[in-house]
Amino acid sequence: MKKGQVKRKFESFGFSSSNPYDQHIQKELVLHIQNQVQIGNDFTLKLYSWMKISILKQKIHKATKLDLGDFRVLYKNQELSLNNQDLEDYGIKNHVSLKLMARKQGQQTYFINSLHNILEETRSTQEKFQNAKWAVEGAFMKGITPKLTDFGTQGTYILENQNHKPVAIFKPYDEEAFAPNNPRGMRGKMNSPGLRQGILSGEGVDREVAAYLIDQLSGHYHNVPITNYVQICHPTFHEAEEYKQFQHEKIPIKEGSFQLYMPHDDNVGNYGSGLYPSMEARKIAILDIRILNCDRNEENILVRKKKLPQANGQTRQSFDYFLIPIDHGYSFPDSFKICRDEVVWYHWNQMTQPFSQEEKLFIERIDVEKDIQMIKEKVQLREICLRNSKIATILLKMGAAADLTIHDISEILYREDPDELSPIEKAVQTAEFNYKNNVRVPNGFQNFKEKLFQNNLIQKSLEFESSNLNNLDRPQINQPLLKLQIIRDEEENKDTNEGDNKIQYSDKKLNRVGSQQNIKNIKKPTQKEWNEEFYAHITYLLKQLVEKKQSEKVPSPRKYRPRYISEEVK
Repeated sequence: MKKGQVKRKFESFGFSSSNPYDQHIQKELVLHIQNQVQIGNDFTLKLYSWMKISILKQKIHKATKLDLGDFRVLYKNQELSLNNQDLEDYGIKNHVSLKLMARKQGQQTYFINSLHNILEETRSTQEKFQNAKWAVEGAFMKGITPKLTDFGTQGTYILENQNHKPVAIFKPYDEEAFAPNNPRGMRGKMNSPGLRQGILSGEGVDREVAAYLIDQLSGHYHNVPITNYVQICHPTFHEAEEYKQFQHEKIPIKEGSFQLYMPHDDNVGNYGSGLYPSMEARKIAILDIRILNCDRNEENILVRKKKLPQANGQTRQSFDYFLIPIDHGYSFPDSFKICRDEVVWYHWNQMTQPFSQEEKLFIERIDVEKDIQMIKEKVQLREICLRNSKIATILLKMGAAADLTIHDISEILYREDPDELSPIEKAVQTAEFNYKNNVRVPNGFQNFKEKLFQNNLIQKSLEFESSNLNNLDRPQINQPLLKLQIIRDEEENKDTNEGDNKIQYSDKKLNRVGSQQNIKNIKKPTQKEWNEEFYAHITYLLKQLVEKKQSEKVPSPRKYRPRYISEEVK
């Protein structure tokens, strides 16, 4: 009887129905409360894991003097709404951060949610990302709305904090160039050809995240800002007035990339390229080769200056320069049709200098298979896009091992003339032809020339001249790899598909769905996978290109001519 009374007594005070004196349950927790209602008044609370959410809210009420109905408590973007649940039921552990947000009755509630946990498990990275999200949510509650940038061809929004300082950059799926809801008038169907060859609309967000994942796996060698998938609910993203009268449940949710804003002084276009340290400049070039960036212009390389200590008698201030790459929506294309002028660093003098030992060691440690496998697990990119990135990385590793420079590798990788194929395009075409016609290449061979050229058929098929390829009867290589799905508008659906239960995607419906998941679920055709035999052909052909570039760099032997002595000297 006494035990029952003890249970009811603890329950009446908001405790768990379990015995609080049990040593397995009695766990003291130190909770860090980030106060977004009263900025700058963060505090900590000491509770037990068996206590209920109602006790937590009462403790917060005593510490902040806020009414219980005027705030809400969030843990990992999940509101602690069930007052009868224990703290451990929500997975709350010791030394975790809870977010205290304002709850305004009768007004719209806005939020930012993480879609996938792709960030590394380091505490600093997680804290930076969470703090940025909470700062933007606090600004939303204060009436600060996302701002559309004045430049660009897609929907790019600057998210600010309560002090009107930029915190992050948000790019939605459906507002890319030739996507259904592009705010700059360039609208089209999802997965339609975009502004760049080899990139379809609705794929830029995945490429932004994939570029950060490549840098994350490399130990942040390239300084790509933290990027993740998010959902944002805010009516500013929609131009139509009808959305402003919707309730919270009916306002569509935007999905896209959330990239942290990096403080900087300017972009590279306003400085001379000779000011940048060689290693900083080549970090950008190495990243662009790995991800096959099609649009590395002056605007998407930020410059951050750091003052250097002045020597005695020195009157002019000197700086150290750091480069930050951003805007990778035009990377990982499905073709190699990239010109040299599309990468701003091609003409820099730093690219003609040889790699340092540190850079060679970094390139040697790049694990291409691990990079591709990680992207497949976390990002949805087409197989041919990953294949091209793998080929470019193989060329980078072979070129660095052969003491080629970035400039030499770029001459193999990029087109000099927009209408002429680059050397790597010819090599890929040859490898595809050999792969389709079952031309075998031995696996694990060491000397490429001796073993391959024993067979005249293989020797003939591995020649580079495109004229030989044109004379052969084979399918055209320039055929499109994707068949775009026809998406009808609502007015067409009424006439043609009345009574049909199939899902029809239209511009208007994409706005009303409430989430972009229907956009992402558009089925794409089955794609072909390339096995080790194909990459064996590619490796051999790339080795030939690297050796050819090496021979061009070696100076020709000096020719001596006989020296004649005049008769006067004699």
